[in-house]
Amino acid sequence: AGTQRLRDVINKGVTEDDLFAAAEAAFEEGWSSLKLYFMIGLPTEEMTDLDGIVALARRVADLGTAAARRGRFKKRVHVTVSVSNFVPKAHTPFQWEGQHPIEELKAKQEYLRQRLRDKRISYNWHEAELSFWEAVIARGDRRLGPALEKAWQKGCRFDGWSEYFQSVKWREAMAETGLNPEFYANRQIPLTDILPWDHLSSGVTRDYLADEYRAAMSGITTEDCRLAGCTTCGVCAALGVNLNLTSLGRDESGNVSVSDRI
Repeated sequence: AGTQRLRDVINKGVTEDDLFAAAEAAFEEGWSSLKLYFMIGLPTEEMTDLDGIVALARRVADLGTAAARRGRFKKRVHVTVSVSNFVPKAHTPFQWEGQHPIEELKAKQEYLRQRLRDKRISYNWHEAELSFWEAVIARGDRRLGPALEKAWQKGCRFDGWSEYFQSVKWREAMAETGLNPEFYANRQIPLTDILPWDHLSSGVTRDYLADEYRAAMSGITTEDCRLAGCTTCGVCAALGVNLNLTSLGRDESGNVSVSDRI
């Protein structure tokens, strides 16, 4: 995410200073090219968050330019900005959140393209239509089965490659089986609704995911339970494990010792 506000929403656990420190360290070691990964269409996203992506990319490029001037490398600095689209997934706090419409995602992709015009920066993005169908399948129910078979019968294969992707045939398959793909991808699902995957367990409880969703909408972060203590998500009890590392031995730097990890 391009801003700290949005990084807190998705509970990223990193800051701009973390990113800049890592980039500067890489440039100092002689690396002239870096790749930055971002996601757009995230819940609560605003245009200022997209501006934040542009600002971060330019700042990283500036750090590289400064390192080159200090003689850390001879090649021209190159920063790749790779942008994917948010796809709501089952068993995550954002499983209730609808994906932004295709045209809105395309508009945001173009917004970034226009503003990332810098010889030091290259920009690529994930196709909005493909992300849309990922969301359809990710939040689909058992009614989607016949539609998937119908799409296969129409020749839909290897859809992860753009040269094979056929959105028109996917829409035909959905229409012929009486389904609306936007219902699955773009719908905001009430927290009280029964979800198609509720009968499956990932170890994390539904109540915990709902609490995390509410916290995200308020910009409240959750600390890493391995270091900050149990957050009662349900995984340890369900799977019979203990992910908490706070009781393990540490070295002088505060890191968990290798022997204790094993």
